[in-house]
Amino acid sequence: MEENKKMEKLLRDYGYPEKAIPRLMREISSMNYDRVKKLILPYNDMTAGRS
Repeated sequence: MEENKKMEKLLRDYGYPEKAIPRLMREISSMNYDRVKKLILPYNDMTAGRS
């Protein structure tokens, strides 16, 4: 699977909003998949505790 497709799937699997994925993909497209996987957190973990 192409790295960009893998990163896009990772963002979806991690629960990022569909509207945010294109912008995030532009920002992370120059990184490799392993680096992205280490850097990002599941969306729900990042937003926990916010009101």
